[in-house]
Amino acid sequence: MLIPLSKAPIETMLTLKSISCSNLKNRLQRMGLHTGTELEIMSEDSIQHPVRVKGPKGEVLLAAGMASKVITHHDDGHITPVFEMNPGETGHIEGLTAGSHLEKSLKILGISEGDNIELVRCLPPMEYKTVVDGRQTSLTEGMAAKIWGDCDNTPCQLATCGKGRLFKVKNILGGPRAVQTISAAGIRPGSTITLESVQPAKDIRMDNGERIIIRTKDGLRLHLRIDQADTLLVEQIQ
Repeated sequence: MLIPLSKAPIETMLTLKSISCSNLKNRLQRMGLHTGTELEIMSEDSIQHPVRVKGPKGEVLLAAGMASKVITHHDDGHITPVFEMNPGETGHIEGLTAGSHLEKSLKILGISEGDNIELVRCLPPMEYKTVVDGRQTSLTEGMAAKIWGDCDNTPCQLATCGKGRLFKVKNILGGPRAVQTISAAGIRPGSTITLESVQPAKDIRMDNGERIIIRTKDGLRLHLRIDQADTLLVEQIQ
C-alpha cells in the first residue's frame, strides 16, 4: 500500500515509489534519491544549530534551516546536509533541497553548487539584542544570519557584525516566510541596526517547523519539511 512519507512508520525500510513535486523530484534525483531507492525515517532527535562554514570567499554563518537544506558530498565520498558535518570536514556542495530563494541567498553569501566548503564549527542557539531604527528588538540567530547588509561599509551578515557598530540592511536572505518573519520585527532593506549583546537562547527555535530525517540504504541523509515529505509516496518493504 502506498502512503506519504510523512505518514510512514519510523525505523522501517521503505521503497520510494514516486515524487509528485517535479521541482523537488529533480533536486532529489541530482543528489541520488530516485524512484526505487530504499530508505528509512530516522528516529533520533536531531537538534538543529547554526554552523559557520568556509567557502570560496571566506567564512559565513548558515542558520540551522539553511544548513539542513544544503547537501554536501564529503571528500571521503559520503553525503550529508552541511548541518551534519563535523568541524574540520571538507567537501563540495552537491545540491539543495530547497529552490531559488535559497540558491540566491547562498550566492549573496558567496557560495554556489559545486563549491568546496569546510565546516569551521557548530554554534549554539543565540539571542541577539538589537536596536532597530531606534527600537529595542530581540532576534534569533537564524534571523540574524539572514539579514545581509553593510557593517561600517563592509558587506556582511548581521550575525557577524560586531557589537556597537552601525549596520545598514540591504537584503533579507531566504524565502517568503523568512522575509515575513523578519519584516514583522520591523526590519527591511534600508533599516539601521545596532547590535547590543549576544547571549545563549533560552530554548532551541526551529524556525522552519518540524522536519523528517531520512536515510537511504546507501547512507544519504536528508532533512525534509513535512509538506515536502507529503509529496513522496513510499511502500513498506515486507
